[in-house]
Amino acid sequence: MYRYRNFEKLLHRRTFLLGAGKGLLFTGILGRLIYLQVYKTDQYKLLANKNRISLRLLTPIRGKIFDRNDELLALNKNTFRVLAFAKNKKHAEEILSKVSKIIFLTNFEINDAIQEFLKKKKFMPFLIKDNLKWNEVSAISVNSFNLPQIIIETGLNREYPFSDIGAHVVGYLAPPNTQDIKKDPILGHMNIQIGRSGIEQKFEKNLRGLPGTKHLEVNAFGRVLREIRRENSVSGKNIKLTIDIKFQKFLNSLLKDKSGSIVVIDVQNEELIGIASSPSFDPNFFNQGLTEEKWNEIIKNPLAPLLNKSISGEYSPGSTFKLIVLMSAFKNKIIKKNTLIECTSKLELGDRFFYCWCHKKKTGCYATRENKRKVGPKLAIAQSCDGFFYELARKLGIAKIAKTARSFGFGEKTEIDLDGEKIGLVPTKSWKRKNYKVGWRIGETLITGVGQGYLKATPLQLALATAIIANNGKRIFPKINTNNYNFNKQLSNEDNTFVEDQEYFSLIKEAMFNAVNKPIGTAYQSRLSRIPFAGKTGTVQVRSITEKEREDEIIPNKDLPFDKRDHSLFVGFAPYDTPKYALSVVIEHAGSGSKVAAPIARKIFKKLI
Repeated sequence: MYRYRNFEKLLHRRTFLLGAGKGLLFTGILGRLIYLQVYKTDQYKLLANKNRISLRLLTPIRGKIFDRNDELLALNKNTFRVLAFAKNKKHAEEILSKVSKIIFLTNFEINDAIQEFLKKKKFMPFLIKDNLKWNEVSAISVNSFNLPQIIIETGLNREYPFSDIGAHVVGYLAPPNTQDIKKDPILGHMNIQIGRSGIEQKFEKNLRGLPGTKHLEVNAFGRVLREIRRENSVSGKNIKLTIDIKFQKFLNSLLKDKSGSIVVIDVQNEELIGIASSPSFDPNFFNQGLTEEKWNEIIKNPLAPLLNKSISGEYSPGSTFKLIVLMSAFKNKIIKKNTLIECTSKLELGDRFFYCWCHKKKTGCYATRENKRKVGPKLAIAQSCDGFFYELARKLGIAKIAKTARSFGFGEKTEIDLDGEKIGLVPTKSWKRKNYKVGWRIGETLITGVGQGYLKATPLQLALATAIIANNGKRIFPKINTNNYNFNKQLSNEDNTFVEDQEYFSLIKEAMFNAVNKPIGTAYQSRLSRIPFAGKTGTVQVRSITEKEREDEIIPNKDLPFDKRDHSLFVGFAPYDTPKYALSVVIEHAGSGSKVAAPIARKIFKKLI
């Protein structure tokens, strides 16, 4: 057998090298342990605590909403909800599958829960179902040992005791979407609903309050072992509105089975006491678990129940706009108070004819053999003479009409404390060229003079313009939230652009009085004997009427499809001598303003005064 020379020396050397290596390895391990446990102890304690301690945000109590008489319009009700922790989407789906075997979950609720999970931060609980019934709470509790990721917690749910009454004003709540969370990341850390319309949306941050925090010790599954510390949340602020919910209920009854809007404003203190839009909706549906069928029923309704027509509906104002055209003619010295204009029921301009509403009728200005008559301003308003206003519009031109319309609030927001307000449209030559790439035609000026054509206004703007007339030109800034009145508006309110036109307001108001209280007036059938009111009817054409139909016989509204019927409008104020209230009534596809909208206004004024 071969033997290495100096074998013992070789063995000692290898033993030394192996020992040195072990020593170095042990020294490295020891050094690393010292480094981690001594120098990095604070950092790893923090990481360990982050795994052991879960920081949760406490949802604040949402502020309540009251009407002007302190009736609760939106309150908070105790409720139970089930939440879960999930590692990923697949895990969340497995949890939902198990839960659906214990309590009933619709496909709509399951999809909502998945979307809720995807919006949440990692390790944050996501909502499975809200507003649990007591038997559902019991069933989940009994099976909790099979569902370690599930938790049941108490919370507050929004409730609207008057359901669809005032729903467009109060609004409703819904879970935040991805865009909401991007704008306000704190929403992703709470199981919370936010305002989606009305006051709930406009004053979301005021109503929501400030969240609190609680520090919880959790196990490896994320289940809570104990609460370590808590900082309480700050409740949201209460809001008091100017509307009267009982009066609002009355307005809703007048709009039953109709599509349209009613706006009532106190011209003395600028408060909106009623603002109704029909059809309406029940905001409680959104908090109690809206089914897919119910959601589709709402959004596919052609009458748009979610739309607040009072501020977002844009309509041709029809003959109610003649009040503005008459004031423009006075301001621009086109006519005087006693000016008479010879009118006909059929005006020819180029290759087109412009008709008065009473063409070939036995009523109106032209109930004479010749279909001609000299008409003054008062009669023109009382009988809504189209021929008179065609002539005024032709002499004024669209620029002067537009300028006066804007001074009455048309074409701009009223700055009411509700989101979604539209500005309507006051057309001009430059507007048409920009949008249609063609010039303005004189015929378009004529139809604007009777409130048709491109001209659009919201029911709130119509009520505002009427309030300005009732106030002899003093600007009105409608308010609906008693806590949020802008005093800068109040200061600008002193700036009266009609300071030199008081005599004209007196004449226009007298003409509006005649429209309601004189036999010649279009709204005479709606008069009140004890306390007279003043107003102006409007019937807005929504379809083209052929020359042949006009010469033969215009098809009655009742014989037309619903969407081809005229809109019915009325604006007015009461009492006549000392105006307190102004209103606008707009009923879609209801026909004549004198037959539908004016009788509704009569009932409102009778109720108020």
